Amino acid sequence: MKPDMPLPVLEASSIVKRFGGAVAVDDVSIAVSAGEIHAVVGENGAGKSTLMRVLAGILTADQGTVKVGGELLEGGAKGSLEAGIALVHQELSLIPEMTVAENIMLGSTPTSYGFIRTRQLKAAAAEALDEIGVSVDLNESVARLSVALRQFVEIARAVARKPRVLILDEPTATLTPAETDHLLAMLQRLANRGMAIIYISHRIPEVFTICTTITVLRDGKVVDSTPLVETTPSAVIDKMVGRELSLDLSSRRVATPGALVLSARGIRAHNVNGVDLDVRSGEIIGLGGLVGAGRTELVRAIVGADPRYGGTVTLWVDGHPRNITSYQPAVRAGIGYVPEERRTDGLALTMSVSDNIALPNRRELSSAGVILAGKTARFASNLADAVGLRPPVITRDVGEYSGGNQQKVVIAKWLGRKPRFIVLDEPTRGVDVGAKAEIHRIVRELADNGAAVLVVSSDLPELLELSDVIHVVRDGRITGTLSAADANEKSVMSLASGENLVGA
Repeated sequence: MKPDMPLPVLEASSIVKRFGGAVAVDDVSIAVSAGEIHAVVGENGAGKSTLMRVLAGILTADQGTVKVGGELLEGGAKGSLEAGIALVHQELSLIPEMTVAENIMLGSTPTSYGFIRTRQLKAAAAEALDEIGVSVDLNESVARLSVALRQFVEIARAVARKPRVLILDEPTATLTPAETDHLLAMLQRLANRGMAIIYISHRIPEVFTICTTITVLRDGKVVDSTPLVETTPSAVIDKMVGRELSLDLSSRRVATPGALVLSARGIRAHNVNGVDLDVRSGEIIGLGGLVGAGRTELVRAIVGADPRYGGTVTLWVDGHPRNITSYQPAVRAGIGYVPEERRTDGLALTMSVSDNIALPNRRELSSAGVILAGKTARFASNLADAVGLRPPVITRDVGEYSGGNQQKVVIAKWLGRKPRFIVLDEPTRGVDVGAKAEIHRIVRELADNGAAVLVVSSDLPELLELSDVIHVVRDGRITGTLSAADANEKSVMSLASGENLVGA
């Protein structure tokens, strides 16, 4: 440590964490001082979340030490909380049925003679919300809040503990640009008051906006740790992926659409108001629009995951029309669906990678109703390799993998079915730049091999790069259609917002 550097609030030395034979964190050291916002970046599977769970006492390191204020950290998660470490997980851990105030004070609810001191509970919760500059009804159940407000409640819950070290794992993955700006400003205020902050994000511009130091992990190891003023976004990305990576998001494939594969007519459902949509073989159709426009509701109605109030969906199988009325028949007919919420709708987190991949492929992997273990293992291994799962341990529970690797498993199970038509809703949300490039490659290969592909994305560069045609959704309707040649961020946003942005 340099003589002029302040003593770290948190110091982790030579941390090693293994899962079976796989080393998730390999001899990692990191130090964070009061008032510092320290970025930790890396591809999915680089070991970021595992390292943070070790720092928070949720996981026990196989080797190495963690010190807070010079004192050795012991006692697991409880010891970490008492020492002043608070972790805001990538996946929210709120209880939907409880109120905002109850969630914020969960684990430290004030009581007297076994009874909750409601006035004191609400006062402490209100103080935490005021600290982060967010106004929410304390009596509202979390189930009724938007995803963004739930994220802020989760952060308020951490801040209510008055931590010395605040760790945030992908806190802006579900936030709009305006909400992200509010969060970044709030974190800067907390740092200015002396809090030490560790910030994990795949969004490199955010890191360069508020962080002072950056540590890059790759394959569980530290490949660089430096002040941000001494590096560049391009250099950071190169270190993350270990190879040069093209970030030309304006590139588009040249498609030659074939026969009609899916035709939706007059679709009406919750937040969907009469939509017609066609997708052809070899074609990637993009659905753009603002959050709440009805894109997810539309695709769920099309694949039969949610009920339709009206309209018809026809899948063309070997030149013959087949009416799609519900989800299971849709899957059997050759439809695949990668949902927006992978953890709740796309995966069984306590099951292995192999078992998850086998779920929609049981008939092909069975004999006389019995799943063949050897055939399933070979099938899952091949698909894990195809999507670049890291590490490719098919016996490991999916819940132990990072978010990006979990997304790869969701995609892998549908690749095994060789779908005629596949929907991918926010396919790279919370995914690093390397994994994003891999997923984009898979999407293009699906179309090149003749599948009809429908992509929903709030990431405009992604939508522009992948799509042959973009339909823009607003208020549950398609308000405009743009060819690849005509589409740009301004034209998409003009249709999405209802504002005349073109030429502005």
